[in-house]
Amino acid sequence: MTQMLSIEPNQGATLGARVTGVTLAQLDDATFKQIEDAWHIHGVLIFPEQFLSDEEQVAFSRRFGGLEKLITKIAADPNIGVLSNVRPNGQLIEPEGSYALFLLGNTFWHTDSSFKRVPSKASLLSARQVSSEGGETEWADMRAAYDALDDATKVDLQEASAIHSYRYSQGLVGGVDVLSEEEWKALPPVEHPIIRTHPATGRKNLYLGRHASHISGRDVEESRALLNRLTDEASKPPRVFSHTWSEGDIVIWDNRCVLHRGRTWPAEQARTMARTTIAGDDDTNEWTL
Repeated sequence: MTQMLSIEPNQGATLGARVTGVTLAQLDDATFKQIEDAWHIHGVLIFPEQFLSDEEQVAFSRRFGGLEKLITKIAADPNIGVLSNVRPNGQLIEPEGSYALFLLGNTFWHTDSSFKRVPSKASLLSARQVSSEGGETEWADMRAAYDALDDATKVDLQEASAIHSYRYSQGLVGGVDVLSEEEWKALPPVEHPIIRTHPATGRKNLYLGRHASHISGRDVEESRALLNRLTDEASKPPRVFSHTWSEGDIVIWDNRCVLHRGRTWPAEQARTMARTTIAGDDDTNEWTL
């Protein structure tokens, strides 16, 4: 039986909606189609207090496509990644350690896996343990950001591509030792158009973020400054909104047209999130599980 969805778009923002009246662990095809259609419209969907298990999150994620491999082989489950400042023994990680620097990278605007030959389609994040303050996630609408560009800038960027590199972006914050040299070799720099067209909606959007090192064929420093200006402008109201997490929440966002970043939280407070990533739709995608 189709569930009675309620979809409430975010007020004052060009993206995002809150979805209630649904149990994702018991989802039928008709209800999923409503969710998928709403996702294409809003870019980000928030499902409060679903409390999905790992298996249930993976099952819901797979409805959107094949899962993407994690960039590191050090994981208990290759289907789902854990973002946490808590060690398996319950101890908090060192605030100055390499993994803390890895988490720090997530506080800058980015789109997941843009540094791969076939970028990811979507990400899903669920809250397993939240801090009493901080730790919000923010999203920026790169469709509305493209619409807001002046005509001259649209023309200038129409044929431009950016070089995306995870070693570059992670090097900006340190913590490059979170991956082995073998893992780094699997992530060489890649090139993606700065203006992309969404395959489901036909809307154009900017494709930027911290992994974009520079514009191909242009002066490196000047093009980096341009990319930073574009990202800064894209992430201004009404093109951005923030979500304060409660345990059990799960959110899906469209990496093809949305940037996101996590906000910091007190280092002495535990926070654990579980992420699944949907691989880009490409039969030759070597990162698809």
